[in-house]
Amino acid sequence: MPQTISIKEALELENTIFIDTRTPAEYAEAHIPDAVNIPIFSNDERALIGTIYTKINKEQAIDKGVELFSQKLPDILKQMKQYKDKTIIINCWRGGMRSKVVTNVLCGLGYRALQLEGGHKAYRKYVIEQLNNYQFKARFIVLYGLTGTGKTELLKQFPNSLDLEDLAQHRNSRLGMVGLQPRNQKMFDAMILQRFRALQNKEFIIIEGESRKLGRVLLPESLYKAMKKGINIKVELPIETRCKRLADEYFDTIEKIQQIKEIVKTMIPVLSNKIVDEIITAINSQDYEEAVRLLLVHFYDPKYNHTVENIDYQLKVNNDITKVAEEIRKFLETY
Repeated sequence: MPQTISIKEALELENTIFIDTRTPAEYAEAHIPDAVNIPIFSNDERALIGTIYTKINKEQAIDKGVELFSQKLPDILKQMKQYKDKTIIINCWRGGMRSKVVTNVLCGLGYRALQLEGGHKAYRKYVIEQLNNYQFKARFIVLYGLTGTGKTELLKQFPNSLDLEDLAQHRNSRLGMVGLQPRNQKMFDAMILQRFRALQNKEFIIIEGESRKLGRVLLPESLYKAMKKGINIKVELPIETRCKRLADEYFDTIEKIQQIKEIVKTMIPVLSNKIVDEIITAINSQDYEEAVRLLLVHFYDPKYNHTVENIDYQLKVNNDITKVAEEIRKFLETY
């Protein structure tokens, strides 16, 4: 029997590498952050084994699995060599045969290898439990401001920041998916817990004010409640500066420009045919700042202004990113 380890114990170890032996499709849906996918079966091979299991019998399914694994073993071991100096944590879906076999082989070859108890299913359960009951030691500094005021850029000035939009791969707006591949809830939860752990001993955590729903994912309730008790800072910038910033960010590739045009065309119910036509005309003329201005004036500012203006702020800042970051640092020295 291979030696096993719980996910809680595994995350406390140093100099480790998680190896996920599931199929590429399973790994793509959700995995432990930074885990490396070394699948023992392809997507099609796993489906074939499943078919044999259900239509013939378990024994033949196991035989087919052993046959396929044996063929891949040399390549698997070749990939494992680079992790010889680490403690290798092997996981599959439920801590079953896939991770057990690989762990046994590695241990037999002198690797420090451990099988993850319960596999990825146990990890997912652990993540949910942690997020539901997370206790923050830090105080939250919450940035608010209209679209384009540079809140995301401001977060990058602080090593103790929690960039929710980066973790979700969604900017939490009608155009929030442009140029990105949004994460699903399982992967977002995994990423955000990893970041919580990295920030657990910080005095302050800098974060952008968000609604509970960010794109297609939900923020943990523990985080949302902590944000509502935070120190609120309003970031302000002239609309001309906001337009330039957003034009530079959103209109830098042909693919993103095409995405924006397609999304804008769906906004007739909230904008009107006339405004949509004006935005598309501006984009086609490469007047991207004008396209942004129209979107801000007719959609984003009216949509978010009420929320931004009805918050009690402890500080308001209006300057370039570097100077604003310095203002915030000085402000926090008073707390």
